[in-house]
Amino acid sequence: MIKEMYNNYKIELSKKNNILMLVLVVLIIGLIFGSIYITILSTEQKTNVLNEVTSYFKNIQKISFDDKIIIFKNSLLSNLIYVVSMWLLGISIIGIPIVFIMIFFKSFIAGFSVSSIFSKYGFKGIIKCVLYVFPSNILMILFIIFLSIYSILISSRISKTVIKKENINFKSFMGRYLFILVIGILVCILCAAYDAFIEPMIYGLVL
Repeated sequence: MIKEMYNNYKIELSKKNNILMLVLVVLIIGLIFGSIYITILSTEQKTNVLNEVTSYFKNIQKISFDDKIIIFKNSLLSNLIYVVSMWLLGISIIGIPIVFIMIFFKSFIAGFSVSSIFSKYGFKGIIKCVLYVFPSNILMILFIIFLSIYSILISSRISKTVIKKENINFKSFMGRYLFILVIGILVCILCAAYDAFIEPMIYGLVL
């Protein structure tokens, strides 16, 4: 029995490692495409993007409390939609390709944002890039990687069960999967609170 449990654990771990590698590959590709995307924009589009970057750093240091509440709500809603959507895809048959698309999109936006800041400020913008991605964006991306592994794993299991017309015991994995959703909601709240209330203060002190 112990040997059987050990073999099952090895198989499960191997699946997770394979999925992790695929997720990281998609993530890196998204970051690369996002980083170089600004170089293929037209002059007018690039100017608009850089103006947005300038406006962001100029205004974030002096926003009012009401503005911070709006930022918190928008950030929380955006992150929740992303996390809950990916979680739901894990219990669907068509979840796997859409999860990979979401990972690519998330990393693409991150790469594009950082490259836009760097394009505007050059090496002087390194501090701004670090402050922008750390810790909320890094934490969110790490959790997305964690969630996507389980989402793909469970979606794959459900798909195989449907194809083979076998019964599946949802209780065996839904408890842990629901717990992951709860963690995701907490991460979304923490990241939104940081973006709205702590990040502007840090920008004011550092910049």
